[in-house]
Amino acid sequence: MQTPRAAPIDAEEPYLYIGPSERRSRSRGTPEGGPPRTALVTMILGTFSEMPGFSVHLPQAARLFGMRPDACRVVLDDLVAARRVRRLGDGRYTSA
Repeated sequence: MQTPRAAPIDAEEPYLYIGPSERRSRSRGTPEGGPPRTALVTMILGTFSEMPGFSVHLPQAARLFGMRPDACRVVLDDLVAARRVRRLGDGRYTSA
């Protein structure tokens, strides 16, 4: 598979490599790495409390909260263990 390339501005300039996102190399809680976990938990719990009856599957929650699915699963499962959120039989997360 070829690496993606940007078009040169003129024929004498080399192509620029467009690499993967650098976000993963940044630590959480810094301006470059995203919000700290406490902010994510507050945002998630606020969403569930503002919308009674709201329920989402993991991929939907990850998109809604702007997280990678594996990170979203960890946070949601911790909230389930703390009994702040429930996980239904079909995999949806809803308020406790």
